[in-house]
Amino acid sequence: MVIVKKALIREEFNRLRIFLDAFGLKYDDDINESFYIEDQGEIIATGSRSKNLIKAIAVSKEHRGENLASLLLTELLASMRAEKIFYYQVYTKAEYLSIFESMGFSFIEKTDKVAVLEGGDGNIETTINRMKKRIEERFKRSLDKADIGAIVVNCNPMTKGHFQLIIDSAANHEIFLVLVVEEEKSFFTYPERLLLINKALAGYENIMVIPSTGYVVSSLTFPSYFLKSIDEAEKEHAKLDAMIFRDYFIRILNIRKRYVGGETEPVMVTYNNLLKRYLGDTLVRRERFQQDNEPISASRVRKLILEGKPREASMLVPDAARNTFMEIVEKKYGNKA
Repeated sequence: MVIVKKALIREEFNRLRIFLDAFGLKYDDDINESFYIEDQGEIIATGSRSKNLIKAIAVSKEHRGENLASLLLTELLASMRAEKIFYYQVYTKAEYLSIFESMGFSFIEKTDKVAVLEGGDGNIETTINRMKKRIEERFKRSLDKADIGAIVVNCNPMTKGHFQLIIDSAANHEIFLVLVVEEEKSFFTYPERLLLINKALAGYENIMVIPSTGYVVSSLTFPSYFLKSIDEAEKEHAKLDAMIFRDYFIRILNIRKRYVGGETEPVMVTYNNLLKRYLGDTLVRRERFQQDNEPISASRVRKLILEGKPREASMLVPDAARNTFMEIVEKKYGNKA
């Protein structure tokens, strides 16, 4: 009889890390629940989740075909339903794709090595079509024949560099979409970042600020976006993110061009290069804007805040968002101007 066990103690988590390492997989820090199966005291299969994202699925070669992945998945789904989570995402090796499809999960995208799927309430087509309807209602026209540009931004926080990149790019299009990353892994929260962006761009009639959804730069598609380095495994995430944007966002929203700024951080350089590979001429790269002969970057703003120099930091923020920026910084970080 096969018994599925829930990992509870440090020793079990360490064993899972060692087991996953043999498959080229990581036991990520954001994992909040793990199950595993043993045979004669040795781990032969495991599966984990981070909230609604199922990942770190691995089954030893000697035990494939024994329905072990399905047993683990059943436990994970039951646990999520108990927490009233009814929409699920899966990040897995491409070789396990058929297992998840056989259990009712829908394919989203895959590279040669990894795949992403979803199940339960909602799907990517419905989500982006809902976004399309919202955009059409705002501009009172169909997107099918419109000249549309887009940019995906985190803006942690919004700077004059972001601002100039957006308004210069938007000038080339009838409609310009600013997709704001929703993932909460930043110095500034999503609501704070969104507020600053809206303040800065208020009055630009052809620009619409809109949530990015969980299908762009998210725990599912590209969690490495928030790291300082990127390895070969994490490049697969970046590929998925680029392919999803190409195959869903560009297709459904009729986006003609996606813009990126010049980057120097290794993760973003790699990401932009992969975007270029998969988006081709749809991708437009612009040089970073400077102030006092130095690139205007969000990291520079954050550094000044941590040094207790919020007033200096605010000089790198768009004029229309400066007062709001100061209010957020003073309230959240205790720095007084």
